[in-house]
Amino acid sequence: MIVVLITGGGSSLVDAILEAFEFVIGDYRIRLVDNLESAGEARRFQGHTLNIELDTEADISDADLVIDLDQSYSGDAFVMRPELSMVSLAQRLFENLPEGVIRSLYGVIREPVVEVKGGVEALAGQVTQLFSGRDPEPMPFGGALAFNSRLLDDSVLIDVLREMPALGLTYISLERVQSDCFYTVSASLWLQIDSAYSGRFEDMATEPYQIGLGLAPDTGRVELDAPIRVMVRTLDEGWVHMAIAADLERHLWVADAKLALTRRLESLA
Repeated sequence: MIVVLITGGGSSLVDAILEAFEFVIGDYRIRLVDNLESAGEARRFQGHTLNIELDTEADISDADLVIDLDQSYSGDAFVMRPELSMVSLAQRLFENLPEGVIRSLYGVIREPVVEVKGGVEALAGQVTQLFSGRDPEPMPFGGALAFNSRLLDDSVLIDVLREMPALGLTYISLERVQSDCFYTVSASLWLQIDSAYSGRFEDMATEPYQIGLGLAPDTGRVELDAPIRVMVRTLDEGWVHMAIAADLERHLWVADAKLALTRRLESLA
């Protein structure tokens, strides 16, 4: 039996992860750990009760796979951590493309507040404060948000993207925006590509192209295992525009956690 340890066990993301794990067959058990605010709470999983252990007291040396939601784990187990939203999207869209196919990548990525620790609760509080005629509390965003947007540093994101083989030779210029969406990440990307591969990009589309998805995505919470929304339009020779929207937790992070579990089970079979 392998032990799957999930840090940040009191978060709402854990509920979605457990729902996705519900039908994963294998010899494993799950442990949840978190800080004092959540320790002692319980979750139901496959007919059993999982109690959240206090992270400072729990013996986690038996973990085989760590879903490190609060990025607090340090040890030798196999670790899955939530990626930046644009990194998760790029991995799904571009990981099977050869190096050099994407020559340039420009665009805007609008990140939801769930990407910030405590962001959903903080934005909800800001909205209440505004409706009460008060100035919104700037933390944890580092500045006022509510119904506005904030620009974020793009250097870390670009460095991580360049580690992908498909983007190793790509010129990348992206604008990161902290949006006022709770869970929906959207991206509007312009790609200069090798025209011989234009069909590969058109095949990524999940629905017909429509204007405005990146500015006001008409999407929200989704069912688990639902596909991300991708729209593709071929522009002049060698240029493609992609409009993408996803539920960061359910489309991306939950799927990454489920994949980590299934791969770990397969490797030990």
